[in-house]
Amino acid sequence: MMELIIEQWKNLDGSSQFLWSVWRDGKRIGMSRPQSKSEDAEQQGMDWCLKSTGLRPDRVTRL
Repeated sequence: MMELIIEQWKNLDGSSQFLWSVWRDGKRIGMSRPQSKSEDAEQQGMDWCLKSTGLRPDRVTRL
């Protein structure tokens, strides 16, 4: 199973950053640098999955 996880990190100045990571069978196989929008992080994660594995994730989890 492959899962795309979108994490939100809140900064002290009130801004947020979003990062994606891709996990397959409990092991992380890819991760991003911070993005300013959750939608951008999710799209980049989806693109990475398709390019790197040829598959779409089975699940998307937003933390």
